[in-house]
Amino acid sequence: MVDFRQFFRKIQDFLQDNAKKTIIFCALLIFMLFSAIIALVAGSAKAKNSAKKPPEEKKLVLDQPLMIPPSPSIPDGYITTRKTEKKWPEKEIEKWFTLPDENEVEKLGDSNDRIINDIIGAAP
Repeated sequence: MVDFRQFFRKIQDFLQDNAKKTIIFCALLIFMLFSAIIALVAGSAKAKNSAKKPPEEKKLVLDQPLMIPPSPSIPDGYITTRKTEKKWPEKEIEKWFTLPDENEVEKLGDSNDRIINDIIGAAP
C-alpha cells in the first residue's frame, strides 16, 4: 500500500528547500487564473452586447428617379402572361388547331414505328 505520509513529507521538504521558486510559481498560477477569469468575463460581455444590438439600418432617401437597368426590348403584341381559360374559344380553335388528314396520321405512325425499332433493335 502507498504511504501518503512519506509522499507528503517529500513534497513538504521540496517546497521548504525551494521556497523562492515555490512563491514565484504560486504567484504565476494566481496571475494566470485571474487573467483567464477576466478574459472570460470580457468575452461573454462583448458577445451579449453585440447580440442585443440590431444591425445598423440605413434609410433610403430618393433624390433622383430610379433607373431601369438596360434589357432587351419586348416586341409589340408579345404577351408575357395571360389568364388561361378552361375551354378554348371557337375563334382560337379555328386559328390554332387543325385536324390532321389520313396521310399525316400514317406518316406519324410510320415514324413512331421506326423509332421503336431503332430503340428495340434485334431484341426478342
